[in-house]
Amino acid sequence: MAVISFLDAGTLPFVSTFLFVFAVVFGLLSYSKVGGFDKRVNGAIALAIGLFSMAYEPLVTTLTQVMPLAVGLLVVLFFVAFVQKVLGGSNDPNKKSDYFPLIIALGILLVLLGMFSDQLVAYLPAGLDVNMVLWGAGILAVVLFFWFIYKTKE
Repeated sequence: MAVISFLDAGTLPFVSTFLFVFAVVFGLLSYSKVGGFDKRVNGAIALAIGLFSMAYEPLVTTLTQVMPLAVGLLVVLFFVAFVQKVLGGSNDPNKKSDYFPLIIALGILLVLLGMFSDQLVAYLPAGLDVNMVLWGAGILAVVLFFWFIYKTKE
């Protein structure tokens, strides 16, 4: 079995912080197309921000503690963005947006939250009340669900 020697217990938080921040910044820059840069420039910007974040010790410690929750939240957000893009996202401002695929994705996510809520509890940081987090996520999903339905009416 191959062992990666530079990833020991001391350097793993720094490497994981760099990779997480790099992936989030690169994904957001590529998805939002801020500034109209190509992927190489987005990569250079994400690399610089990732290196600076790796050098800031309080961010490394905080991100190490909340990494499972942050990754789970980003997976859900990118899943919603992916579903919206695949099932009918159009960037043409003259064309009306169709929120029906987003409503379906939000409904599926709400059902999945209800089904897997007992397994998601293990990923919450210590000190957070599990019931309050799940209630907040459920209320947010229901509010977004009805807001998208309201926007579809127009």
